[in-house]
Amino acid sequence: MKLIALNDFHGNLLPPRDPTLLPDRPGQPDIPVPLGGASYISTAVAQLKAANPRNVVVAAGDLISASPLQSSLFHDEPAIAVMNGIGLEFSAVGNHEFDRGRGALLRMQRGGCAEDGTLGQDTCVNGPFPGAAFRYMAANVVDETGTPLLPAVGIKTFIVDGRMPLSIGFIGLTLEGTPELVNRTGIAGLRFLDEAETINREAAALTKQGVRAIVVLIHEGGEPPVGADLDDESCPGFAGAITGIVAKLDPAIDLVISGHTHRVYRCRLPTADPARTILVTGAGSAGRYLTDIDLQLAADTGDVLSAAARNVPIVNDSAANVRPDRYPPLAPEPKVAAIVAEFDRRSRERSLQPVGRIASALSRQQDTAGEMPLGYVIADAQLAAAAKQADRRADFALMNPGGVRAELAPLDAAGTVTYGQVYTVQPFGGALMTMTLSGTQIDALLEQQWRADGRYAILLPSQGFEYAWRASAPLGARIDPASIRLRGKPLSPTGRYRVNVNAFLANGGDGFRVLLEGTERVEFGIDRDVLIDYLSAQPVKPPKLGRIRRLD
Repeated sequence: MKLIALNDFHGNLLPPRDPTLLPDRPGQPDIPVPLGGASYISTAVAQLKAANPRNVVVAAGDLISASPLQSSLFHDEPAIAVMNGIGLEFSAVGNHEFDRGRGALLRMQRGGCAEDGTLGQDTCVNGPFPGAAFRYMAANVVDETGTPLLPAVGIKTFIVDGRMPLSIGFIGLTLEGTPELVNRTGIAGLRFLDEAETINREAAALTKQGVRAIVVLIHEGGEPPVGADLDDESCPGFAGAITGIVAKLDPAIDLVISGHTHRVYRCRLPTADPARTILVTGAGSAGRYLTDIDLQLAADTGDVLSAAARNVPIVNDSAANVRPDRYPPLAPEPKVAAIVAEFDRRSRERSLQPVGRIASALSRQQDTAGEMPLGYVIADAQLAAAAKQADRRADFALMNPGGVRAELAPLDAAGTVTYGQVYTVQPFGGALMTMTLSGTQIDALLEQQWRADGRYAILLPSQGFEYAWRASAPLGARIDPASIRLRGKPLSPTGRYRVNVNAFLANGGDGFRVLLEGTERVEFGIDRDVLIDYLSAQPVKPPKLGRIRRLD
């Protein structure tokens, strides 16, 4: 049996702008190769299917949202349309499937019109929307009655040479921590259950039905160390939440297809049984790779005898190809290419509209201290917008790094940036909020940048606010309170400060629960519109660094 897997597509109908570094000849530096694009994915899927007629196309979540304009402008219906065209059959939900709330997710599955008229048109912006032809699965997401919001499992059965049917069961789920990654108002009433417990429960139910080959599609993942040999399936140094989940899985689980971390890997990870490992795969993000998985099943029992995987780069012809002998480009598949072309055409006029200027490129990469030039500019823009309204003025603004989705680079010598570029940087269109916190609460908020599971999110402050931290200090004591300064002066523990954040953070997103305690909350503006206003006022220069200092 052949499984063809992807994850974290994020509505990237067109190839991502930046090429991917891939290995060249031994001893030679890596070379940039253009990867991705929905029509090229479709071609690659068709080629892999042709190699084995007994196949399934699956995904591990985040197919939609945090998307470029060509998809997001149309409520991510284009992303679903291309997945239908590619032939996707089963997908786990990811945290981004919940960005617009449970109702919007159910509409993605079932079809129907969007509830808003954001384009100033009929709410059926693309005509009748049929929904996903594939099955979204959410085994660990239950509603107020304890019922899964979407199906927990899917089964595909094959008849091989007229013999007994062979079935593969798929369990789909998202990470338990999804509520910390989305706006909580959209998931009110939903519960997100423990991943390993859910998988084992559903595996037992599948086994009772006679399914002996069980595959997990989970929107949670891990990270190989920088410079790791991706051909070494032992994956030394591999880390991340998926390792702890796999270690608890029932022996009935044969394969784990993962996502969320946007990394490329295929690893044999240890389980509770020291003599047993499970193959765990991840296919990066934005459609740059597919994972080609071959399962050998016993003809008499349906048990998995072996599992092998390789990650296949989706080489496109969007730029001059480098080393076509090593990385031959795929041709676009016509039917999916037509879908992409239609939505690209419909979004192009708005996408190419100039909205501002920047003096030079603004990076979204964080350095070892956590500083990010583009994140600082966004925070500065939000503070400036708040200052224009007396009842919404803030002392400082904070931006979450995960909300900055792309870098911002000028298109010409004049420094022009377009609406489409800004949209790609901030695709969520979230509201902004100003609230009051005490100095003590701000200190506690900054400590919440690091969590017990090893994850972290370094908040990006506006100009005039600074702080310092120590990596070697214990959790809860990494910030030097004396280093927290506003316009050069230390915060008073009992002082009252007006803080501006986006709605995602204001509702406790990324685990910043202190923000739920904020008082005198006043909402205003949309993050993307505020950034456009800031860029249109004057050519924006890269901000001076030094707002965040790492002390060790």
